[in-house]
Amino acid sequence: MITEVEIELFRFDSKVDYLPYYKKYRVEYKEKETVFELLNRINSIEKFAYEATHDFNLNINGFYMSASECVGDIVEKTSKELRIEPISIYRALNDLLIDKRDYLEKILQFKEYISPIEMDEYAKNHELDYFASNTYDINRSYIGDHALLIAADIIEHNPKVKNEIIEMISSTDNGIWYHTSLQNRVINYDMNKENRINSLLNMLPKVTYSGISANSNESVKIEDVNISQFFEGFNIAEFEGVNKNSCASVIKKSKANYIRLSSSQEDLAPYSTLISKDFSHKIAGKILLEAKDNNADFLVVRTMSDLMLFDGEQKKIQKAIGREIELPIITQKQFKMLLEGEKNRAVLGFDSHKVKVSFL
Repeated sequence: MITEVEIELFRFDSKVDYLPYYKKYRVEYKEKETVFELLNRINSIEKFAYEATHDFNLNINGFYMSASECVGDIVEKTSKELRIEPISIYRALNDLLIDKRDYLEKILQFKEYISPIEMDEYAKNHELDYFASNTYDINRSYIGDHALLIAADIIEHNPKVKNEIIEMISSTDNGIWYHTSLQNRVINYDMNKENRINSLLNMLPKVTYSGISANSNESVKIEDVNISQFFEGFNIAEFEGVNKNSCASVIKKSKANYIRLSSSQEDLAPYSTLISKDFSHKIAGKILLEAKDNNADFLVVRTMSDLMLFDGEQKKIQKAIGREIELPIITQKQFKMLLEGEKNRAVLGFDSHKVKVSFL
């Protein structure tokens, strides 16, 4: 079956352009055609810079992928309007081509432990692991997930150098503490990579930890709610977390306008709080700002742990990102109670919130 997509293609030449811009195209495609074939078709309409190979990496609608992915799968996952961008706008050189020097330099730090041939293989195969990271967007000096995966390989093949490698990757400025999961950012992400990085985290010196949660352990069957109080006319956003603990269907049943956040499934980097809370504040700030800028009346989060961060530390978050937010936060449990008709602020727990829940 042949169908059409609307394309917004990132255009930028660092030699002549001050700012990037987007060119629009309407392009036909067959469902099983690859992104690589789509790029070639656009290039036949108007020349632009990219690598003419299925191994070329890029960003489409906020998801990172290789050009070997099927267009139909991307359309099904996102929409028929595709914004095509380089894997790092920050490093853009010419259209979809980027400057990879920092990526390669962070592989070179392991030159005493791997051969030149291995170095080339790592450079070829781990681009997405570096540039797709949300951490990279916030902390440019981050060692990179690619470096962590190289470190895991080195330790596996030569356990005698374990302590040396762990020291290399555990800097409090740019080390493994700042890792954030790629599972919701990279199309067809290999979860074995996340497991290998977690194995490195388990090798770090043991530290008593009681910070924010990566996953939700507070069981709330919000889907079972009997709605007696509706939210027609409200704009409601949610934070799902890496584990995609969503209540979107219930928000929609409440007759509210559901705001889908592109940052809703980000990892809050819980290990980073062992050395600095500023980093997780910046991640939370990105989520809160997206909700605020999309006119959300409030944000629904998973658990009390999320509430402690997004509400309890919202003033610190505002300071970290340099913007005022003042966005009410409620948990899924509190939202369920509201939907079932509860209005007592103390019973709901709203009396202890830092940001006033003013719609009651």
